[in-house]
Amino acid sequence: MTECILFDSDGTLVDSEPLTFRALAEWLAELGPALDADELHLRYRGWKLGNVLSELEAVHGLVLPPDFEPRFRAYQRERFEVELQPVPGVPELLRDLPQAKAVVTSGPLAKVRKALAVTGLDVYFGDNVYSAYEVGIWKPDPGIYLHAAADMGFGPARCLAIEDSPIGLAAAVESGIPSVFLNRYGDRCPYDDVTEITSMDELRTVLADR
Repeated sequence: MTECILFDSDGTLVDSEPLTFRALAEWLAELGPALDADELHLRYRGWKLGNVLSELEAVHGLVLPPDFEPRFRAYQRERFEVELQPVPGVPELLRDLPQAKAVVTSGPLAKVRKALAVTGLDVYFGDNVYSAYEVGIWKPDPGIYLHAAADMGFGPARCLAIEDSPIGLAAAVESGIPSVFLNRYGDRCPYDDVTEITSMDELRTVLADR
């Protein structure tokens, strides 16, 4: 029986990644390259932002100013305040789930807490938010999931991880935690023992069988 559910944040709980990559494409256009926001989203969702920026610099010959990331994150928070929405079905799902719940994310703690607060999801998680920036472990390293499960007081087999990106799913699967792939964009899932869903409403059926 599943006793603790570990949710990724961006793309799983809150629809922040399309918004983030639209904003990033706008900012980068001022420096030269015209990049497609949808392509950026599909390529880099689930990545640490610093790694995304480093790869874009290498691929496109960009030299970003040293303060680009903190300035962009401040702008990102402003956009969240106005535009951010939960992933469809998430508020209703969280309201009905009796299990212990936590967020396991590669995003900075302040950004994730802002996203949860803006969308009204913070009431379901309290202090149970595990950020790679605080833990010091980034997906796809499974250590972040093992840390979260242990801190919540549950062994891996008693948990369920919910991820929407290939890089996050790799972290969840390699941790030994049973995993669900919220496959909203038609990715190929390389794991035979992962349950795939296309909407968060389907998670109710998954949990009913566990």
